[in-house]
Amino acid sequence: MNRATPSFLMAAVAAATLAGCAGDSGRYPSLAVRDVERAMGQFTPAAVENAEPIRPVASAADLAQVTRRAQESHRRFQDARSGATRLVESARGLSIESNARQRALVALADLTTLRSDTTLAVGDLDLLKAEAATTFAPTEEIDAARAEVAALVDEQNSALDHLWDQLR
Repeated sequence: MNRATPSFLMAAVAAATLAGCAGDSGRYPSLAVRDVERAMGQFTPAAVENAEPIRPVASAADLAQVTRRAQESHRRFQDARSGATRLVESARGLSIESNARQRALVALADLTTLRSDTTLAVGDLDLLKAEAATTFAPTEEIDAARAEVAALVDEQNSALDHLWDQLR
């Protein structure tokens, strides 16, 4: 069979189909917008009954608990920091194989863990802020608590940076 025959057959079917669509335009309704479909007049929204105020996603007690948890972690960080500072000072300038340097590295790792505990509180507050943003709830108290906890994390970060710089 000749290869041109299927192409010719398909072209003939397409031409016949298109010819059927090109018929009398008066036979079919227009797709233009009709007068009845145009919106006219004034519409007033219905009054909302029993509109409840948007409640916060977390109570003041919940936020205080998260803040207290961060402060407790910060207190533990400060307690461990003094011991770590002594270990870093005793290990300064020693080789990596020395026991004093290894003890200092472990103390810095412990401090990093305590800093992570404080950072978890920031994550919890971020989750509350995201929930409040999606429900249009107030966020002022969450922002204040987050700023307080973030200041603790910043203080811990600078302390760790200082100790690492001393150990090098």
